[in-house]
Amino acid sequence: YWTDSLEFIGLEKKYVLSCVACQLTKPTNRKPASYMQPVVASYPWEFVGVDFVGPLPRSTHGNEYILVFIDYFTRWVEICPVREATAGVAAHKFISEVFARHGAPKYLVSDRGVQFASVFSFFFNQCLHRWNERVNRMIKTAIWAYVESRQKEWDLHLPHISFALRTAPHQSTGETPAFLLYGRDLNTPLDLWMQPDTLCAPESMESYKSELTSSLQDAYDHVREAMASSHDTQKKHYNKKRCHATFNVGDLVRLRSHPRSNAAAGFAPKLAPVFKGSYRVIQVMSDLDYRLVDIFSDEDIGVHHVSNLLPFKTWGDGTVAPHTIAHCMTDVDPATSETEETEELEEYGFDFLFGDPPSAPSVDSIVTPFGPSDSVSHSHTSRYFLRPGNKPQVALG
Repeated sequence: YWTDSLEFIGLEKKYVLSCVACQLTKPTNRKPASYMQPVVASYPWEFVGVDFVGPLPRSTHGNEYILVFIDYFTRWVEICPVREATAGVAAHKFISEVFARHGAPKYLVSDRGVQFASVFSFFFNQCLHRWNERVNRMIKTAIWAYVESRQKEWDLHLPHISFALRTAPHQSTGETPAFLLYGRDLNTPLDLWMQPDTLCAPESMESYKSELTSSLQDAYDHVREAMASSHDTQKKHYNKKRCHATFNVGDLVRLRSHPRSNAAAGFAPKLAPVFKGSYRVIQVMSDLDYRLVDIFSDEDIGVHHVSNLLPFKTWGDGTVAPHTIAHCMTDVDPATSETEETEELEEYGFDFLFGDPPSAPSVDSIVTPFGPSDSVSHSHTSRYFLRPGNKPQVALG
């Protein structure tokens, strides 16, 4: 029995919470961390998102993937059918479809696809990448509407889908991507036939340049205001399902894993640990991003978003022994009194009595249910009595 059960419960709770296997394998029910901080683009082609869509059915031209570039300010898209999703293909299309036409963007935003894995300023952040995913969904929906049963001709319709996305007013900006980029809307043959020619030729190139610059500046100011209002609305709804979390330099954390399936190796992400760790925070990059190192090898594993981090709880003095999931789940043979991977519970601050408990008084010696002869004399210094036998062992990694 326990004479100080509350103290023991506190130790027991601390021990359970510091279980390495539980921390790395069990999903969390808490709200995801990080409030929304949307990407705020100030001018065209400042922020450019890039992503692959596919694989799709191999077309008659041999294409299986779509490479999509999206300007976060104007919402202009470049849609490129490609045969394979590789870094070389992405680099070639970036030069020919973005740089050669629109110049070099200041920031290139992608997910953590292996095609883009090189040097990251910020690792996987779904909030940053959400607009790319939305455009991808619209492209796939349009392809389904076009191809019907002719699935091998899907790449023939991409120019038409691109034109539709470029000439449709966007909800966040209130303008079409074409107008924000060129200062005019793109005409169709129907527009030329149905609409009267009301445009007057400019008096000179200088006057045209001045009018175009003024018109675009007014449009850009309107877009910035509209996007700010849209971001406020999005943040209000987004933050309802989020919580605030911060870490300091020196904190131990576990990192959410995003494993990929490998059929050849027989690896399934559903059976993989939910988290990796533990890691130590060595630099606070921003309110949402932290640089981490492995606590055992001191390897720099880069910058990670706070939404992928959770505290790593430790036992005792805060140190964590090297481990694997398999080691943490290894059972200890009760017939073995000493092993290389076990330590006695006394080393971790448990105040147990290992030995035979005092014998209970006989029935004849009991005078009253609460009489003095019913009490048990404690000559031991310990507070907890366990069953006789070998000392309990704890498996360590």
